[in-house]
Amino acid sequence: MSPQHTFFLVLAVGLPSLADAALDISGVGSELERNVRAFVALDDEPCDAEEWLVRRRYRALEKQTRESLEPFGYYDPSISTQLTLGADCWQATLEIEPGEPVRYRSVDIAISGEAATDPAFDDLPRRDALQIGQVLRHADYDALKRQLQTLAADRGYLEAEFIESRLEVWPETGAADVTLHFTSGPRYSFGEILIEQSFLDPKVARGYIDLEPGTPYDSAELARIQRDLSSSAYFGAVDIAPDLQRAVDGRVPIRIALQPGIRIEYTVGVGASPDTGARLRLGFRNNRLNDSGHRIIADANVSSVLQGVTAEYRIPRRDPRREWFSIASAVSKEATDTFDTDVQRLGLRWTKVMGETWLRTLSLDLSNESFEIGDEIETSRFVVPGIAFDQKVADRDIFPTRGRRLGAEIRGTDEAIGSTTSYAQATVWARWIRSIGDKNRLLLRANAGAIASRDFNLLPPSVRFFAGGDESVRGYDYDSLGPKDADGNVIGGTNLLVASVEFERHLGGNFYGAVFVDSGNAFDNTDFDPETGAGIGVKWRSPIGLVRLYLGYPVTADDRKVRFHLRLGADL
Repeated sequence: MSPQHTFFLVLAVGLPSLADAALDISGVGSELERNVRAFVALDDEPCDAEEWLVRRRYRALEKQTRESLEPFGYYDPSISTQLTLGADCWQATLEIEPGEPVRYRSVDIAISGEAATDPAFDDLPRRDALQIGQVLRHADYDALKRQLQTLAADRGYLEAEFIESRLEVWPETGAADVTLHFTSGPRYSFGEILIEQSFLDPKVARGYIDLEPGTPYDSAELARIQRDLSSSAYFGAVDIAPDLQRAVDGRVPIRIALQPGIRIEYTVGVGASPDTGARLRLGFRNNRLNDSGHRIIADANVSSVLQGVTAEYRIPRRDPRREWFSIASAVSKEATDTFDTDVQRLGLRWTKVMGETWLRTLSLDLSNESFEIGDEIETSRFVVPGIAFDQKVADRDIFPTRGRRLGAEIRGTDEAIGSTTSYAQATVWARWIRSIGDKNRLLLRANAGAIASRDFNLLPPSVRFFAGGDESVRGYDYDSLGPKDADGNVIGGTNLLVASVEFERHLGGNFYGAVFVDSGNAFDNTDFDPETGAGIGVKWRSPIGLVRLYLGYPVTADDRKVRFHLRLGADL
């Protein structure tokens, strides 16, 4: 028996019973301790294990401990153990002095073939872990081998192989030598693209697949197409399979098998908001009206403030991911403390993705709006062309840690094309999110707008600017802020400027706390008199999305009543 291996076996006679089986490990950090426990068999034995089995496991404890340390570079540890057998249970101690680790003495990593000039191979994550003088970790060596093989397969180097792969460890000198010689061979290209489906015009399905034969093979492109097809609502099952066995002349055929998705969808939503009261929403979608991919999307909304029906007929263009036409119609009635309005609208839209992230929409709206605001009762008719740009960039769609949303719209009309009066309107908006550490987020929001009109009194509420409410200045009622008439009624303004700062902290689980300050107003000319609201909030990441409840206090108002604000939906 070696001096480093002390073996005490205490019989149970006359000893108090031990409550729990325990292997106490000392002398190493948490990472090494976890690996030791995962490797040694004794740690898995319960209190009522047979004595002969406990003794057998114990005899293997030192050997298994040494083996568990070697993957981390510790080949010469000092280990002492002790076992106590009680009447009902066992306990053991394991003291480890890991000693000096083995370090890399030489590292020879070479990539040949076409991958030698492929930028994708420049920044392999584990390559930096294998440097002369660093501690040997077998996992880093194995991971680098897997990364080379996986990346080569993903990038189309189908003939890639290791010419030499060797890890030599010299425990007596504390040194390790690594040799990895990897040759990629030629990079294959995409071959024939075969699409298997029979329920859509082939041009529509092909519009989601922008691969061309001869393009260098890249599995990331196949994954992107998989996402595009799956999110289109045209397709249910999407199977994309490179046919490696039929690769000829450096080209890999791609087979894409598509099954139809759900054609008709109905949705029902119930909610509540201080701005609109209790709400009921009924939705209908026909995702595939015909084999040309036309769609119908309709919604009906009912609340104490707003009742309306909207419908859209959408026609995909050559690239349905990036361009479509739509015919939209809406009939709505809205009654707030500020105004009453009845609207009928018919619109044409041409929407196209510009670059990678900007969405451009050209529009032409025909509307008829009867409204009562202040002492004014009017009916206005408009033919309004417009253009809008919208950009959303985020690290994820739900609860992003980094992201922004920017947008701008210009629209207007003239009496010469049949409108009741002439006006031009410009609006811009921005949202910005950044994480601060692991538990905090900062959310910023800003909206601005301006109108130039021939007769402001003929402009309906849908064109005028108001402030206040869940999406504006919290602490104030919905659309309750803006210029007033001689009787004190809010009638809206020609300009808008609103900004918000919100700080959020993770409280635990799916709950978050927030504090916020909102400020701004609608105004005429340069008569800007901002109102400010501040408060606190609680957020819940629910299965149906983010739910926010705020208490807003009107800091600058004479009425200091605290108001509730409820919001659902995405941050951007």
